Amino acid sequence: MTFLQLLQALEERLGRIHLPLRPKAASIHEIFEGCGLHHELALMLVRAIYTKNRCCHLHDKVAAETSLSAIAPIHTAVLRARHTDIDTYRFLETFTTHMQAAFGPQLRPHVAKSEVPLGRVVPFPLRRREAR
Repeated sequence: MTFLQLLQALEERLGRIHLPLRPKAASIHEIFEGCGLHHELALMLVRAIYTKNRCCHLHDKVAAETSLSAIAPIHTAVLRARHTDIDTYRFLETFTTHMQAAFGPQLRPHVAKSEVPLGRVVPFPLRRREAR
């Protein structure tokens, strides 16, 4: 998937109100057509993906894992910030979710099963408590 294809998929999933892409953009500097909601955050996320994937053009390939690792520090910083509101939080979570969906099944994380049980069943006596 190319950088531009990723952004187009995100625009389709999130809507132009969040990512208003310029159809005839030639570089990263002119990728947005105006300001969407959470414009500064969207700029940070898009630039991080572009930079971390070492893109030189909008049609350069981007990797799923690299793109996720690019937005991880921004994600953490925004979530830890005192001034983060619920709308910013939702945008960030939605952006991340839709980015994972755009890359498709290649991003399915492999979770190793733990051999140590995480809990245990505790039996309770069957008799009822006596009323006082």
